[in-house]
Amino acid sequence: MKQSLIKFILLAVFCFSTPFLLADGKIQIGIVEGVTPISMKDAEKLLGQKNVYFVDVNSKEEREVAGNIPNAVLVDAQNWQNLLPDDFNATLIFYGSNRFTFDASNIANLSQKLGYTHVYVMLDGIESWVLSGRKVQKEQIEKWQNAKNLDDFKDSIHSRMYFGDVPSCRDCHGKGEDKKSIRYNNAANLDLINKNCASCHKDIDKEFKHSIHQNISQIQLDKDGKKKKIPTCTTCHDIHNNDPLMNAMTLKQRSDFKCGECHQDKQDRYHDTFHGKAMVLNSPGSAPKIAACYDCHGKHNILKVEDLNSTLSSLNRVQTCAQCHPNSNENFANFIAHADHSDGENYPLLHGAYIFMTALVIGVFVFFGLHTLLWSIRLILARFSHPAEWKKAKENAHNDKVLIKRFSTFHKIQHFFMAVSFLGLAFSGLPQKFYTAPWAQTMIDLMGGPIGATIVHHISAIVMFIVFFSHIGEIILVNWKRRDLVRDPQTGKLDKMKILKALFGPDSLMPNWQDFKDMKAHFKWFFGMGERPQFDRWTYWEKFDYLAVFWGMFVIGLSGLVLWFPTFFSTFLPGWMINLCSLVHSDEALLATGFIFAIHFFNTHFRADRFPMDMVIFSGTQSEAEIKQERNAYYQRLKESGKLESLYEKNSKFDSYKGIAKLAGYLMLITGMIFLFLMIYAFIVDLLK
Repeated sequence: MKQSLIKFILLAVFCFSTPFLLADGKIQIGIVEGVTPISMKDAEKLLGQKNVYFVDVNSKEEREVAGNIPNAVLVDAQNWQNLLPDDFNATLIFYGSNRFTFDASNIANLSQKLGYTHVYVMLDGIESWVLSGRKVQKEQIEKWQNAKNLDDFKDSIHSRMYFGDVPSCRDCHGKGEDKKSIRYNNAANLDLINKNCASCHKDIDKEFKHSIHQNISQIQLDKDGKKKKIPTCTTCHDIHNNDPLMNAMTLKQRSDFKCGECHQDKQDRYHDTFHGKAMVLNSPGSAPKIAACYDCHGKHNILKVEDLNSTLSSLNRVQTCAQCHPNSNENFANFIAHADHSDGENYPLLHGAYIFMTALVIGVFVFFGLHTLLWSIRLILARFSHPAEWKKAKENAHNDKVLIKRFSTFHKIQHFFMAVSFLGLAFSGLPQKFYTAPWAQTMIDLMGGPIGATIVHHISAIVMFIVFFSHIGEIILVNWKRRDLVRDPQTGKLDKMKILKALFGPDSLMPNWQDFKDMKAHFKWFFGMGERPQFDRWTYWEKFDYLAVFWGMFVIGLSGLVLWFPTFFSTFLPGWMINLCSLVHSDEALLATGFIFAIHFFNTHFRADRFPMDMVIFSGTQSEAEIKQERNAYYQRLKESGKLESLYEKNSKFDSYKGIAKLAGYLMLITGMIFLFLMIYAFIVDLLK
């Protein structure tokens, strides 16, 4: 006890003393050996003095929030050496965000190695500078012709340059050869724009001269016979940008936005791919780790695909893809990045798959939507027409303590993990499917962005694969143990008729002729034309649920693996298979999520005689009275065969975890209904556009 008390006191002293030690400068965090620290007080004294420069190493996003020290040199990791003064005797004071970042110290250390002799690091950074009430500035961008002072206007690119051959307003807007006067309209002269930029950016100009964007003298027409908008340097590179959204975007996000202004049709198809969806769903300012337009097409050296020097020519395409996908091959590189599945003439296979999947989705939802509506109406009518009988039947089913086994412990565990992984797949997949929906950005941000959503999706998929293959293993094991039941007793050989009887018998989940009879009788009951049918062990809608999930796991799982490991599968599959898998994966997943949350939830929980939730998949049992009410054919068959006694549950442990099961069940139901609402909302918003 005494030792524990001493440890607690020491820990408390350490925790409370650390902030004061740090604030007093006795412990220096964020410093690199060989670099001299400077306090905020001493640094402030040097502010504004001759040949003293404060160097801000923070990111643009951090500067937008906290600002920067007045007249600081704003640098980034790529160009910081070029932005330093030529005088190696100048005093340089580097600063970052706070004491816990080493960027300022690292760059200061490198500056000393370059030859600068008076180098300091203000360890406290901009955060402490702001908290102490010292002066900061934030970049304000206004149109120069409306500015009260010329200093109000900011060149969003060149204004960050303090040293070297820095261009002024006259260099771009100057009138005549001497450029002594400024003419705003000079910025509209296409010839002058590129020439002005090329005067400083000579290396880029050499590349750009061969680009398809360079030939500005030739009039080009679009498919409607109108003049095409001719791109210039400033079409892509905003010099005077006062759009807060554009300022917040990263380079990749800007390129997507800018390219789409001229190539709308290509951008729409790009957004149908994972690359495009991830680009749209990345929050402004967050760096997307996916391919933007220029990653594939190039930057200033954009050429037609037919040109052998193009990054996307048949000679260079694999190498271009390999920048992000190291194991790229020719098949993978033949993936159709801008494929249009609605274009049957140019993409007949994708169009055919699109028509099939659309028909499948519509067909399933129309049939089972009608089935659900009719069933719901019939149950509500029955409830209000015979309230006493309805109440008595519900009480009998609920109060009956005689329980019959329906599902094994293994099946209950399988279903739980299948449900959890399914919700994980839906959570991470729906914002990608409905990437233009108002809620998609918020949902994707909850997972840390598109890459985080991909991780959630893959983890959920692994769990689903385990469930799927455990079920396949169970089928093989159970049927192996029962193999003697389908043998001919005289020859000992497997009997085909017995195999078929077992495969399509009442205990099998495979559909049989009786299911069609039951469905017909059920519809007759919906319309009041017959008695409510009694079912065997598995109803026709349960068999459909099972086979739909089985089929869905196979199709979605296989197509998902192709999308997860495209370079591997493209070693033996053509590139267009990636397009096909993307389409099938998306539409089959839409069918699965919509069906589970709308149809399956009604069949098992939301119909009037089961509402609010059927706990059989958690308990594994149903009361004898409940089975008699809906599955009397099954009950009578068990009774006649003598198997009923073996299925009575005499020692149920469900009460010990009933509360947890209900909590988990309701959370899953509520989550599923929220997802269903978001899907319907996205469809409505899309239709109203």
